[in-house]
Amino acid sequence: MSNRSKFSCLMLLATAITTSSDQSIAQQALVRAYDNPAQSIGQAYLTHYGDHCIALLPGHVAAETKTPAFLGEGTSQLGEAHEVTDLGDDLAVAQVSGNIAQDCGNSISTISRAVDSLLRSQGLATLRSVNSDGTLANMSVTVVDNDGELYLRIRPTNDKIQIRKGHSGSLLIVSGRPVGMLLAVDARHGVGKVLRFDKLLVRAENHMAKRLRGKSSDADKSATEQSGLDLAAAANGGSISGWNTLPVDEDHRPANLIADDTAPAWRTQVDHWPAEIELDLAGDKVIISLIELDGHGIQPADELPGRVEIFINTSSTERSWRSLLGRDAVFDASGIAVFAIAPTWARQIKISIGSSQGTDQTTSLRRIRVSNP
Repeated sequence: MSNRSKFSCLMLLATAITTSSDQSIAQQALVRAYDNPAQSIGQAYLTHYGDHCIALLPGHVAAETKTPAFLGEGTSQLGEAHEVTDLGDDLAVAQVSGNIAQDCGNSISTISRAVDSLLRSQGLATLRSVNSDGTLANMSVTVVDNDGELYLRIRPTNDKIQIRKGHSGSLLIVSGRPVGMLLAVDARHGVGKVLRFDKLLVRAENHMAKRLRGKSSDADKSATEQSGLDLAAAANGGSISGWNTLPVDEDHRPANLIADDTAPAWRTQVDHWPAEIELDLAGDKVIISLIELDGHGIQPADELPGRVEIFINTSSTERSWRSLLGRDAVFDASGIAVFAIAPTWARQIKISIGSSQGTDQTTSLRRIRVSNP
């Protein structure tokens, strides 16, 4: 075998090892603000505790935007944080909603906490982060200090490369495994402050265990008990589980579509139609027969949805969408468009908006209601 062939084989093996290592790392996400999605606020680490997708991120990153918005690594999956909790030492945990929650990495209980042994293995490491287009960036760094308790300190191996503010929340990787999360950087000396990963995971687990113990253990209501309720309303247990376009600003988020009457409307700038909203319905699996799109008060009226297609999913394991109907939305004098269907079982609904009533790039809606009158 020629030297060139041997080198090619070694490079392929190195690539395979790197890919395998990356796959062992729970998903990361870029943190953005709805009001300025082009700006990188920081980074978040995604994992799941039971059925709950959570994000671990620096507290100052979460605080910089009222609602942290996520862009998943290597994907176009979007999400947002809610119920953000301060865990101390500039660490926060948040519940995650949106499509990104469907690819939430590994269970927190399976993630390695062998920080000390990994650190002893070598001094060189990598700072792993997500770029604004979802691609990954890796910066070579060296661990210059370890207090043995809570923090590590790192510095780039190349003096011409700097750790930036937007890197906060990046993972410190040694031998393909996370050993810490970047919290801050000293602008003067270029040294990054890193929270040890074993401490981070313990705090997150303790918080989630306490939170879930405080939740009611009442069983989901039956389909009969759900009759007459708005099954999409957040107050009744519904939720927005996915969307594919960003709102025009912080105040016009997808979550408003199932909120109470005091919340503003949902308004989104659409780069590529259709604009899609996915809803998890209250209860396990329920019977539905009526979907209402409420556009009351939307101005200008040409931002209201035009062509609409409605899908349902009944599977409890994976999304398998079945189209129920597709037609132009007809809004009455009160701003309501009604879609009546034969009674059918559903767990989730997807509203796919193919166009607006008149504009090319914007669509708006006040509320979505789903019921079985």
